[in-house]
Amino acid sequence: MQSQLVAGLPNDVKVLAPEEFAQIEKEYWANSTAIGFIFSLGVGVGFIVGIVIVYQILYSDVSDHLPEYATLKAMGYTDRYLLVVLLQEALPLAVLGFLPSFFLSLGLYQLAYTATMLPVFMNLERAITVFILTVVMCNVSGAIAMRKLRAADPADIF
Repeated sequence: MQSQLVAGLPNDVKVLAPEEFAQIEKEYWANSTAIGFIFSLGVGVGFIVGIVIVYQILYSDVSDHLPEYATLKAMGYTDRYLLVVLLQEALPLAVLGFLPSFFLSLGLYQLAYTATMLPVFMNLERAITVFILTVVMCNVSGAIAMRKLRAADPADIF
């Protein structure tokens, strides 16, 4: 059907399937409008702010437990082992931060749908992407907080 329409219409007319039209519209709103830029900027700023907040949490935890970490270093544990410990602390932060945010976003999506009647919804792909980014964000924060442990000398702590 689409090929018949293309053959019968002039070259300046596009014949699109509904899926193709939807894809063009998504790309237009994401790349050619201010709302796409603002959304992308908001995601980037949120990611950086998340890194800073998780870093502060992990840094204060490292500072509070510096004698314990120094003891582990004095016993021969490597910085790599301590990094794994910090990443194990960061993972629950990612999960505990993601779960309430996910349910809050479901409510916000419903609110946006009700207010605008636009078909906005949380899909599985988006939820998984956000969760992966949350875990990456927390791991980056843990790696940055590791600098405090690397600089700690067990002899100076005691």
